[in-house]
Amino acid sequence: MKKALFWINIISGAILLLLTVLAFFTTFDYRGSVYQGKLDANVGWFYADSEGKATEKAATLGDPQYDEKETAVLIKKVNAEGLAGGDLCFVSANVRFWIYLNDELIYDFDPEMRVYAGLAYGDEIHEVNIPYFNGDATIRIEIKRLTDGMWGGFERAYFQNSANYLKDIIHENLWKIILSFIVFVIGIMLILMALVFEYKTINQIETISIGVVAMLLAVWSNSGTYMLETFANDQGILRLLNYGTLIPLPVAGLSLVLCITRNLEAISIRIISVLAILNALIQTIGIGFGICDYHDVLIITHIVFLLTVIFAIAEVVSAFKKHRIVEQSQFRVLITFSVVVVTGLIDLTFYYLGDRRDVARVTRVGLVFFVVFLSVHEVGQLIEIGRKTSEAEIMKRLAHEDGLTKLENRLAFTEYETELAMRGDGRCLILQLDINFLKKVNDGYGHVEGDRIICGAADVIRESFGSAGRTFRTGGDEFIVILEGMDSGKLLETFEKEEKHFLELVEAFNQKEELPVPLSIAYGYAEYVCGSGSPEQQERLADARMYEHKKKLKAAMV
Repeated sequence: MKKALFWINIISGAILLLLTVLAFFTTFDYRGSVYQGKLDANVGWFYADSEGKATEKAATLGDPQYDEKETAVLIKKVNAEGLAGGDLCFVSANVRFWIYLNDELIYDFDPEMRVYAGLAYGDEIHEVNIPYFNGDATIRIEIKRLTDGMWGGFERAYFQNSANYLKDIIHENLWKIILSFIVFVIGIMLILMALVFEYKTINQIETISIGVVAMLLAVWSNSGTYMLETFANDQGILRLLNYGTLIPLPVAGLSLVLCITRNLEAISIRIISVLAILNALIQTIGIGFGICDYHDVLIITHIVFLLTVIFAIAEVVSAFKKHRIVEQSQFRVLITFSVVVVTGLIDLTFYYLGDRRDVARVTRVGLVFFVVFLSVHEVGQLIEIGRKTSEAEIMKRLAHEDGLTKLENRLAFTEYETELAMRGDGRCLILQLDINFLKKVNDGYGHVEGDRIICGAADVIRESFGSAGRTFRTGGDEFIVILEGMDSGKLLETFEKEEKHFLELVEAFNQKEELPVPLSIAYGYAEYVCGSGSPEQQERLADARMYEHKKKLKAAMV
């Protein structure tokens, strides 16, 4: 289950990042004007009759009333003084519309509805340049609501320079935008740090879960700031982001809770994972075939979220009873994440009470705690784990390294020997080596001189065979070299090439060093087929051949 949770969280974060990048794939299309005023454009409208003339029935852009054909026509009288050449700026949602000035079409918006957008395209920012005119003029907007029963109209409508309009939007939501950006970046950094450290513990899943939760909440809390809508070209992807981010959130959130309670094998995570997958399938089928809109199935996402909260509370209570929550770090993470959950529940309550102007206004408060506390905590955890990992690696290296020669030692060879015996294929050449006359050097000239001989032999073996295989010191004057390959012929060819180099290095060492007894190394080899039983039999064969070679070397020196 640990591996499954690891990949579920990684894939969720990767998809989220990909969709965000795709939304910004095209360049920002900006059109401005020299107009510097700012007038409320939401008022002063009247509905038009069947002949297209203004009636006495007042209307507002923010809440137009539609007829049985889901259409509405609004008319507004304007004067050229201080307005001609300016921009009519507003945010539209879920409507097609056409804007006329004195019956001349000056702007139209008839978006191509992509499958993943659902039955509406979401919010779109418009800057409609008003052509120059003299005296009085009539602006007429013909509106077609996309989906019956879903709100469709215009927000933030002003006659204003479009550059100033965008500046005002960003200024009004600046702290929300900055918070979302910081949380999103921190989420990415936490995931990358967890992957780079490559520690295989529960902390890795905890850190990745926090990173994914941060990214999901950052995108979701950005809803209503108009930041993404200002620069993104594809509003359909943004709509998918706004609603889709909530689907994997329960899995990532519960993963985090289970990491805190040290119970990743809990049945609750399996249930929530299945429900999240079913939720994604229902939305994919419903949206893909035009059966429903994101609004229609949002309640499923909220139900899964509430079930996740219930499971999380149950897991925490159980963990306290079984004393699995004892460390201060567990308390800190749990309290901080609980703040985010509570603020999310408050926003959810406001949503169902009908207040949907900003669906994440309270959650952002929780995000502040989330960013400040959890980020510091996780970075500290990663640094500490990195330090312990580094220390463990040093201890492991010291345990597997010969202190005198710095070659791998007998323990390392024994582990490698077991690994070769368990392999399913491949061959290796086992080369046994032994220093001649070492006892004579130790007895006659002392162990310091003997150690110099041993180190010289180790350097020669390492330099000649080290690049082609692994080298070990397995005893006082005994060494083993393992050369790996798939083909016997190539293995022998490699050995013969390195053997020539080995003999040249022995001769060079003797010429360079002033030794009481020249360095002489006997060796013998045997081939072993990996996985064919224990390699000890072939080691004994190589050892026997080495002793035959030792006899020849000693005889040649008599």
